Amino acid sequence: MLLPTYPAWTWIDTPMGWMLVVTTRRGVVRTEFSAPDGSQLPREGDVLPAVTAALEVEPERDAGGLSDLTSRMEAWFAGDRTDFGVDVDLSLCHGFMRRVCEAIQEIPFGETVSYGEVAAMVGSPLAARAVGTACKNVPVALFLPVHRVVRADGTTGESPDSPCHRRNLLMHERAVLGRGRSPWN
Repeated sequence: MLLPTYPAWTWIDTPMGWMLVVTTRRGVVRTEFSAPDGSQLPREGDVLPAVTAALEVEPERDAGGLSDLTSRMEAWFAGDRTDFGVDVDLSLCHGFMRRVCEAIQEIPFGETVSYGEVAAMVGSPLAARAVGTACKNVPVALFLPVHRVVRADGTTGESPDSPCHRRNLLMHERAVLGRGRSPWN
């Protein structure tokens, strides 16, 4: 997928709430979701300065170049796609975090692996907790499917009071594969 040649950002409305998306010519580099009820949008001023410092260039507000990405996301949430067809720019990820992100990219749509399995995949079989921390802090949620990384018992680890994003994403993927109902369709 062709992305704007400059770092750009936009807001995209998803079934999980508003998402701030920042892209570079290499792919999606940063995402941030609103509060589940939409009451608290992440402020550009909280996210963009850190991205600007890391990239050494300030992202511009999108002038329409990301409409194709928005369409791809709408199709994914509608169940018409099993991938977004867009690259992820891992330039904000380094060391162990980058290895975890690269491993997560390989998890097939609708499947899950445990934190321990990801730790083994990156050559650190005793680092399951560190994988959990990396998943929590991944800068490109949704495009890097951290929702596919679960506890050893197969649960997502979300509390009953959470918005259940990870569970909903997994339910959606399984529904697209004919294994249940999607929370959005």
